[in-house]
Amino acid sequence: MKKIFALSVALLLCAALAAGCAAGSNGGLAPSESPVQIPNPVTEVESAEAFADLGVSIDAPQNTGEVSYSIIGGTVAQVGFTLDGHAYTYRAAKGEEDISGVYETFAEEALSVNWEFEAKGVSADIKTAEGGGRLATWYEAGATYSLWTEDGVSDDAMSSLVLKLVVQQGLADAEREPFRPIDFLADGKCEADLDGDGVSETVTLVTTTDEYDWMRNTITVTAADGTVHELHVGEEEWLTEIQIVTALQVIDLDPNDGLLEVVLSGDYCSADYATLICRFDGTQLVLSRYEEPRDGGNYSGLRGEFQGVDEDGVVTVADHIDVLGTWWGARRYTLTGDGAFTFIPAQGELWQRTIDNLDDPENWTGEYGPALETKAELPVTLDGSGETTLPVGTKLIITASDETSTARFALQDGRTGSIAFTRNADEWFSRISGVEESEYFVMLPYAG
Repeated sequence: MKKIFALSVALLLCAALAAGCAAGSNGGLAPSESPVQIPNPVTEVESAEAFADLGVSIDAPQNTGEVSYSIIGGTVAQVGFTLDGHAYTYRAAKGEEDISGVYETFAEEALSVNWEFEAKGVSADIKTAEGGGRLATWYEAGATYSLWTEDGVSDDAMSSLVLKLVVQQGLADAEREPFRPIDFLADGKCEADLDGDGVSETVTLVTTTDEYDWMRNTITVTAADGTVHELHVGEEEWLTEIQIVTALQVIDLDPNDGLLEVVLSGDYCSADYATLICRFDGTQLVLSRYEEPRDGGNYSGLRGEFQGVDEDGVVTVADHIDVLGTWWGARRYTLTGDGAFTFIPAQGELWQRTIDNLDDPENWTGEYGPALETKAELPVTLDGSGETTLPVGTKLIITASDETSTARFALQDGRTGSIAFTRNADEWFSRISGVEESEYFVMLPYAG
């Protein structure tokens, strides 16, 4: 039996989460001298740039260690890395042949993860070896990909990592050469030509600690003449109070403007995330702003944790969403397009809930599962059927929301629909048809 995991993202995702350096391992892969699948020799290379001639673009995700790069038989790109104490081997090659090099006996039950994009979808199969190892394989745009670990990592960890790799490889045209994000989280410093003048600047993460051990993190740019420019956030001083930095990158939002951007993202207070994106225009660091749909305000930075940016300059962030319960979701933001350095949600984008396998019975029956149960008739709009009410005792899972007026849901029988709600500025809860949300559900699991 196959389990199905679905995550609709709605538009193309791309670039993000490039990684560090060092050496990795092949884990439990078969020896390279095997006469089937993978030809000899294995050639060690310096970086992912060496894969360009193979027609594939892969790299280790952000915050990984012991990264190594190699080419197998002149056709297969291989990246080894460790993440959360587990060693992984990531491969890619043109064609449809099995390139995994894993010769294990696998359990019949497999996990299928699916991402639906505007014009196409990507599906990955995740298998479990008898020894506990996990193997994921997928195919996209004429290339085959595989990810293997000897360790018995969870479904959530494996599917989340595959998603990051799919985001990173970007479903991009192999003929294009997008800017590769520079991840300098490990070193806290890097060099890049931020203002397009042909001369590199030095970008540095500056961390200070006060007498209460409270950290402040900000960015400085040192020009070639030694002038130091510091990022200033004005009255929104809390933006510098990121206690746990999870992303520190140089990215390119617009390949045509000659400018690069610097990203600083992380947790500033007990799972509250913020993302600062700034530009250096040759004279100063300019901080981006974003329009918050919930209150119409215009604020510095971006709410949420940085996940990546695609070659069209669309930024993906993730955060806790408080709509009919608290859940983790991802949303994409794009610049307004009028020349302002201001982000707005990508057209039609909702916060998409990250949820593993809607068909898993545990999601519908588990005590701490995501399913909500109605205790009163709930007014909804079912896709393809129109306005109706769900009877008492109906179970549903919230799958997406704009946080202001609409929540998407799925029923156990596969039907989907939406719930219209309103929120008053002086109330933390929502109202459905004028009635407080708690009147409709047995329990709404909000975080404390």
